[in-house]
Amino acid sequence: MTLKQQFNRQLARQHLLTPQVTLIVAVSTGVDSMVLLDLLQQIPVEQRPRLVVAHVNHHLRVQSAQEVAFLTQYCAQHQLTLERADWLAADHPATGVEAAGRAFRYDFFAKLMAKYQAAAVLTAHHANDQTETYLMKLARGGDLAQLTGIQPQRQFATGLLVRPLLPWPKATLRAYARQQQLTWFEDVTNQDVQLTRNRVRHQVVPALTKVNPALLEHVASYEQQLADLLTAQAEMVATLLPTVVDESDALVIDKLQQLPPHWRLATLQAWLEQRTGEQFSTVKLQPTYRWLSNRQQLQGTLRLNARVEIVKVTSIIDIIPTKKRVKKLMPPEKIMVDLNQWQKITATQVAGVFTDPITTDSQPFRLMANDGPLAFRPWRADDCVTLKGGGHQRVRRILIDQKVPPQSRDQVMVLVNTHGTVLWLVGYKFSYRDQHVGSQTVFLALKHTELKGVHLKR
Repeated sequence: MTLKQQFNRQLARQHLLTPQVTLIVAVSTGVDSMVLLDLLQQIPVEQRPRLVVAHVNHHLRVQSAQEVAFLTQYCAQHQLTLERADWLAADHPATGVEAAGRAFRYDFFAKLMAKYQAAAVLTAHHANDQTETYLMKLARGGDLAQLTGIQPQRQFATGLLVRPLLPWPKATLRAYARQQQLTWFEDVTNQDVQLTRNRVRHQVVPALTKVNPALLEHVASYEQQLADLLTAQAEMVATLLPTVVDESDALVIDKLQQLPPHWRLATLQAWLEQRTGEQFSTVKLQPTYRWLSNRQQLQGTLRLNARVEIVKVTSIIDIIPTKKRVKKLMPPEKIMVDLNQWQKITATQVAGVFTDPITTDSQPFRLMANDGPLAFRPWRADDCVTLKGGGHQRVRRILIDQKVPPQSRDQVMVLVNTHGTVLWLVGYKFSYRDQHVGSQTVFLALKHTELKGVHLKR
């Protein structure tokens, strides 16, 4: 079966092989996206969806203008609708340009979906991308669930985000492009091994492929097995959860401990997530389980993070209501950061450090290897923010310049590294980090909440 036939079958399985739907096709003019666009155009006209080509000019390379000119002419020749967006250099952040560009692109795609009432956005991610993502997550560590890679299809904006090329390696796509005599452009920034993904792509994957040439196929198989395993686990836990709670939905310790040992932690995790709407890693919940299982301590409270506290009374575990908890507690002097978790830092703010942009205004930030662990804390008189030129500005001066009322300044928090260096004056200013330093790009995000009648005091 040819690549075209396999591709069409893939689209049919995803219910997209019909002229009744509109598809937004992300095209960078690289070989992968040009192959995707060509395969879509090869679909018989009676089955072909309406195609809208989406291109973002990131203004990062001299050849960007040449790529725009080429794609404009290409779409005109092939009678394709082209939508373009410009991410101007003036809008580029000082650090984390790659990730910020991704956030800009996907925001653009979401707007196009609404404009054209499109069923899906199609991107040209392939098997090599999947392997790179898997290895990066494996190195990062965490729960088994965090090892899940690029999904072939997921919800996005008003429809779906689909990666129809995911089953095929880049070599197959490049061979197809040569066979079809396609024109494409090479992005020279993909060779920059200072970027983590590029190091994995050009150094780690080739080394592992020498160990076993079937690396890509094995990773794809592991990803599918993992997805099936996690689905089965979720279904099983859903049946176990009602058996370990009482009529008020509190957790009964004795009933939890009657479960087979390998189901206890997962069931505790599901109960907490259901009751609080937050996610907790099983790694972090292991001390919690030991605490609630301790028969020498029949009652007490345990803080899981800045927002969630549980109470133990004999054999019952319950959640302390948020408002009661906030009213009786002084704000913590330090809140240790849980990666990829929103954390309540004041009565009206939640903030977090994430490995991917979680909001459209998430700020990319480069972390050094020795930065961790990170923490939120109230600002201090000697705190300073690092400036681009290498200088520093006192937090107090920033708050004065921003016209923050004196009575509100004691509510302001900072994000600091393990050495106490201010990385973020939350809500006001980020410290400068050169985009070429550091070992990991993270995203700093802030949301404002409303908490009526409750005030934290310092």
